[in-house]
Amino acid sequence: MPWEPIAITSKDAVDVEGDAVRVVWSLNRRPTSDWAREFRNTTVARSGSPDFVNMPSPDIRSGGTVHWTVPAADLRGAVQYVRACVDAANEGHRQLLLRRDEERRRRAEEEQAKALRLQAAQQALNALD
Repeated sequence: MPWEPIAITSKDAVDVEGDAVRVVWSLNRRPTSDWAREFRNTTVARSGSPDFVNMPSPDIRSGGTVHWTVPAADLRGAVQYVRACVDAANEGHRQLLLRRDEERRRRAEEEQAKALRLQAAQQALNALD
């Protein structure tokens, strides 16, 4: 199955408390644990109020949503940040999958080379009869 990036399908304000808004972003599918790890480990820069810049990162959920409570004045920054995190997680996950594929290919080549050496050793051994 070819790799396909995860995309944001919607964003909804689900609660308000004071000047903070709880936003839920929906993704087009459930993220794998590897993708979620990439999302959590992104190093995307934030811009906005000091409260926004220093607040905890958004929460990625296994069901395919991102939850984050942000200052209402920083909604634009939050949307940009989550979009950038999704993009960074997609790229990081794609790179991870490429590295894993390369490692599988390398191991398969090593196993094949070992099998050929074993076969040659057996033939050499058989020739000694």
